[in-house]
Amino acid sequence: MSKKTPHKITFVTFSQSIFLTTKYFLQNRLLSFAGSCAFSFLFSVIPLFTMIVMVLVRILHASPKTVTTIFSAIPELERYFNSDSVIQSVQSIKAVTSFEIIAVIFILWMARRFFASIFDSMQNIFHTQTKRKAVWNQILTFIVEISIVLIAAAIFFAYISRQTILSMEILKKIPKLSFIFEGILSGDLIRFLPNFLIFVVIAVLYKSASGTRPPLYLCLFSGILCTSSFWVFRTAMHFFLNVSRYNLVYGVLGQLIIIFMDIFFFFVFFLVFAQFMYVVQFFDELLLGELYLLPNIEQGSLGAGIKRAFFIRPDFLIAKNKSNVLSFKPGDVIYNIGSQDNYAYYIIKGTVKFVPAENTPDSPKLAHRGEFFGETACIIAQSRQLNAIAVISTRIIRIESERFRFLLHQNPEAAKKILKQISPFF
Repeated sequence: MSKKTPHKITFVTFSQSIFLTTKYFLQNRLLSFAGSCAFSFLFSVIPLFTMIVMVLVRILHASPKTVTTIFSAIPELERYFNSDSVIQSVQSIKAVTSFEIIAVIFILWMARRFFASIFDSMQNIFHTQTKRKAVWNQILTFIVEISIVLIAAAIFFAYISRQTILSMEILKKIPKLSFIFEGILSGDLIRFLPNFLIFVVIAVLYKSASGTRPPLYLCLFSGILCTSSFWVFRTAMHFFLNVSRYNLVYGVLGQLIIIFMDIFFFFVFFLVFAQFMYVVQFFDELLLGELYLLPNIEQGSLGAGIKRAFFIRPDFLIAKNKSNVLSFKPGDVIYNIGSQDNYAYYIIKGTVKFVPAENTPDSPKLAHRGEFFGETACIIAQSRQLNAIAVISTRIIRIESERFRFLLHQNPEAAKKILKQISPFF
């Protein structure tokens, strides 16, 4: 009977990824970074809004009739502004002045705090992998700011155009165009536009700010998870925290608090799924590091038991490295004294004993499930000093020396452990 083909993504793999995401989220202090991003966002909203208004004023100067369209589409504006006065003010604007140039520079500099906070958060997550320089971060920050200003202005005029089209009775009488008014322009799709734009911005930031060139599908998948999770959370929070029944003072204050909570928890979700992206992208190295640092079975603490339960089964590595998964019967030799295979080994199941060249009265050393062996000779490129023999039916994964050295380079705790083992040789 043939064995089932192992799969990379199993419930065990999913649990390990969630465990690693939670571990590194707390270890990287991302709650504090979420608060920093939320504060920087509030600090940067007004400068960005000012920049959008400046762009809109320039567009209206080129096309004054647009002002009339805006007032006809949004009649409420007549309560606060006079359309003729606005048109005259817009037409009075001439060439770009030095004041506007200086204002743009200062607005961009003030607004950069928000984007700098995001890039700092992403670098804190991907710090062991990213190679981007600080200068490029500044350039990318300004590019993102200008893009947001232009996109916001375009969305505003798209909304005005929608209102204008809806007010044209002649188009409503054409049967072939009924789907436009009943579907696209009726609000059924428009109400999902903000969530779609949030998803696009998140996916772009995941792709550009991480510095690790993650696959596009991973950025899109993480963006969908982040947007949908935040939407569900926000819907539930607004349902339970309804402030409409309070008086004016408490209602306004409560609404402000809810807005602040929305902003903060949005960045919490943003950084959670950014950390999830890091775990998925570098799952091999992270899982190998957890296996090497797996607590021994003798450690009876609750934390050690939980960690062993999560990581003792490396389903992902088994499925990905099928050629390096070896099975041995009781008494089979894994390697002999003097061999130079340069591999480190992890025991999936079973027991391995280590026998010297000459029999000694001492009991042979044993390695059990969830333990590494042979890593010392792998690191120092030395021939084997003991015979490794399977005691019972045993399955192991062998890890190439280059991959094991990379693990030690990336994981300080693993490096400390191997240094303790190889120090007697020097």
